[in-house]
Amino acid sequence: MKKVLMIGNRHHLADKTAAQLGPQYETQILDNIKFDDAKNYVDALADVEVIYTFLGPWDVDLAMEAIVEALDQVNPSLQQFVMLSTAGIDNELLGTVVYPGVENNKEYLNQQRYAAKLVDEYEIPYTILRPVRIVDDSVGKLEVIDEGENMDYGEVSADSVAKIAAQVVEYQQFVNQSVGLIER
Repeated sequence: MKKVLMIGNRHHLADKTAAQLGPQYETQILDNIKFDDAKNYVDALADVEVIYTFLGPWDVDLAMEAIVEALDQVNPSLQQFVMLSTAGIDNELLGTVVYPGVENNKEYLNQQRYAAKLVDEYEIPYTILRPVRIVDDSVGKLEVIDEGENMDYGEVSADSVAKIAAQVVEYQQFVNQSVGLIER
């Protein structure tokens, strides 16, 4: 059984993703801790093979620094890292963008970019999910947009994000990629 650690629960994505994963995954969710303190991760990281982060919108960079610090202390047999980020970190969005709960888009995107850079530089297989605005209900068919391709700003359901997040690990999809997610 693969041990999976889910950090944060933005839009209840950890709960939804855990429900999508098959029975061969043992999941633990850390969602009620101080995310920027490495000591809060040390015990949970023992024997972890997969990490998901569903953090934000703010201070994702500080949380990722703490996670990397804890990983360096524990040195688990980590096989995969899946990070929830946001559409816009690659300057790929067309149109006006309003991030819920964010007043300073530039600072917000810089924090997201730095966190993604930390994941990329950790040198394990990773996937960065870049959804547009996450909503409760489906608004159309899910489209996965490759890194470097422009995409419209719109909406994607939390269920679609969770489904892709689970598929990344179960079927090894989008490994070492950053993908945009939108429903149309």
